[in-house]
Amino acid sequence: MERKAKLEEIEALRGVAFLAVVLQHAIGGLFAQPGLSSLSVSLGTTFLGLIRFAVPLFVFITGVVLFYNYDRSFQYGRFLKKRGQQVVLPYLFWTLFYYAWVSVRSGGAIIGDWGDLLHVLELAFTGKASYHLWFMVMIIPFYLLFPIFRLLLAGKRPASVNMAVTIGFLVANLILVYALSKGYFQSDQPILQTLYSYLDRNFLFWTFYFVLGGFAGLYYERWKKAMQSLWGVSLAITVLFLIYIGTKIWGINQGAAAGDYLTSSYVTGPLKPLMIAATLAMLPVLFYTIQRLTSKPTKMGFVLTVIGKYSFGAYLVHAFILRYTNLLALNVLGILGVYIQTLISFILCACISVGLGIGFRRIRNRWRKARVGVDRGVAG
Repeated sequence: MERKAKLEEIEALRGVAFLAVVLQHAIGGLFAQPGLSSLSVSLGTTFLGLIRFAVPLFVFITGVVLFYNYDRSFQYGRFLKKRGQQVVLPYLFWTLFYYAWVSVRSGGAIIGDWGDLLHVLELAFTGKASYHLWFMVMIIPFYLLFPIFRLLLAGKRPASVNMAVTIGFLVANLILVYALSKGYFQSDQPILQTLYSYLDRNFLFWTFYFVLGGFAGLYYERWKKAMQSLWGVSLAITVLFLIYIGTKIWGINQGAAAGDYLTSSYVTGPLKPLMIAATLAMLPVLFYTIQRLTSKPTKMGFVLTVIGKYSFGAYLVHAFILRYTNLLALNVLGILGVYIQTLISFILCACISVGLGIGFRRIRNRWRKARVGVDRGVAG
């Protein structure tokens, strides 16, 4: 693969996506506690809607990076080997880690018999070892099917044709999530029931974001200029979406003795037509803001870039860390109120997770150097 210029904005965007994920999960863990007022739950879940872009942004970034870097030469075997080492193996390790962690907490044996081993394999295929690992089950098919996506979205074609393909995927995605929201994916057949129970991690429901990222990757400089011209309109539409979402959530919680977090948060579920539109509205202002932060050296841009660089390892470990930062917030910091609790838990979890991500990367690099040294020694 030809080495191309590094996309500084994309690394920082990845950092933003990671922080948004951690904050979402911190909100989910702390705003669901009993005794919160309707106002608190409404504010919390409205803000949750503002940061629901996290997973779509991760998928978008994956598309940008792949299509930007592999717009010409592409060797599928080497590509799969690299992704297997960088993505699949860490995922399998953390699947086993979370399985073992839950087993120890529940007092059970880690691997007692073949049934337990089969259960671990099931967790690996479904992403159910921890609530955040569903993302890995969803993203891996994009790597496996990347050659097909390269046929559908090709740099050799006119940009107008690729734009039409991207719009086609948007329409298809809207139809799928609309059908999902109306409960059309139901069946009495056991096999279909199993498939339908995992639709949230089916890559088909996230394909538009990947293709949109691919389109941006193919025409990256033109994409950046478009984001610069659209950011003002994007900001205005985002504010309107936020007002609409907040009003809808307040209508759910109004008059209740305590806010209904689950119902409120469901309003902004990522697999909804509303949130596809809202995410598209947010993207230009988000991208433009990161462009401004990374166009010249700034502390914020540097921090986001560092977070983005180590976000994969940090993402895999953050659910483990967040359990204990949330427990700290609930059991020790209860007097501070849910807003400060959430902020402290979020900051602690993000910092510790990124620190561990840095440590994981250094350990991996040292292992690789040692392995290369051994290989060279054997080769003479």
